Amino acid sequence: MEIDVGKGSILIANPQGTDPNFMQTVVLICEHSKRGTLGLILNKTLGKKGQEIFVSSANTKTKDKEIFFGGPVDTNNMFYLHGNFKNETHNCVKICEGVYLGSNQGCFNAFMSRKNVSDNIFRLYLGCACWSGGQLESEIETKCWTVGTATEKMVFYPSPDNIWWNILRSISSIDPEFPYDNAEPILN
Repeated sequence: MEIDVGKGSILIANPQGTDPNFMQTVVLICEHSKRGTLGLILNKTLGKKGQEIFVSSANTKTKDKEIFFGGPVDTNNMFYLHGNFKNETHNCVKICEGVYLGSNQGCFNAFMSRKNVSDNIFRLYLGCACWSGGQLESEIETKCWTVGTATEKMVFYPSPDNIWWNILRSISSIDPEFPYDNAEPILN
């Protein structure tokens, strides 16, 4: 069976998933090849702000920024997603329309030096999610994940804790009147 997953895909964790790192998560795929896959968990915060992570930050825009748990791999590295800022000089990578991935200081500094950096188009992640070649496809075949297509609205959703539930609700027969979240539907 051909599995259609690639950069810009999202993985929605099966409600009966067993890996505690990925319970009720939505993962944005940032890189996918035969050698393996790299993604970022979009909806798990660490309960920490930038000021608790960055030893010294000349940039006050990160001071009160919520830090997300990107995944259980490479947890000493910072990744960030931002919107509408392509900078080839610093290797910012387009993931989908309106969403770019950065992991180097040059791109980060260039992005943060912009005058209008909005919380709605910028997220910081510690760590990432990784799968070896063929591992993710195997997990998809065994129904650990549902695959979808990412959008800017989804990646920078204002209530990250509700992304998983809202996506499930919009793709299943779950009662839409269930009072879990008053936010607008995520897949429109």
